[in-house]
Amino acid sequence: LRIMCMKKGTILNEVFDRLNTALGVIEKIPGLSFAMSLDYGVVTSCPTNLGTGMRASVHIPLPNLTKGGSDAKAKAVCKPYSLSVRGLGGEHTPIGEDGTCDISPSNRFCITEAEIITKLYNGLKSLKAEEEKVATAGKK
Repeated sequence: LRIMCMKKGTILNEVFDRLNTALGVIEKIPGLSFAMSLDYGVVTSCPTNLGTGMRASVHIPLPNLTKGGSDAKAKAVCKPYSLSVRGLGGEHTPIGEDGTCDISPSNRFCITEAEIITKLYNGLKSLKAEEEKVATAGKK
């Protein structure tokens, strides 16, 4: 069972709250239960999601940081936050023509939902600041 929750906008907590509500409804279905370990948390078919079982990502246009089709500048900004920069089709796909990238935490193994959202929030804040900095420098 794969549950996806998506929403246009910039408020990460709104999406997380929607997901949490959906999970609450699903958990009440008689006879349905998620594989849980007291030691490791949610057990999934993908070992990198062991723990929370959650993968979160944001699609964000970064036309200035990805000018020329390279995501190297965006990756440099994301590295301290342990975030991955991917194309819109996922891993090993090119970034969008308009510079839109998929940003998600690289580390998902045994981390909490709060850590995932915090990494995304802080990394996106830094990406936006750097995007604006590059845009301003390009106008001079």
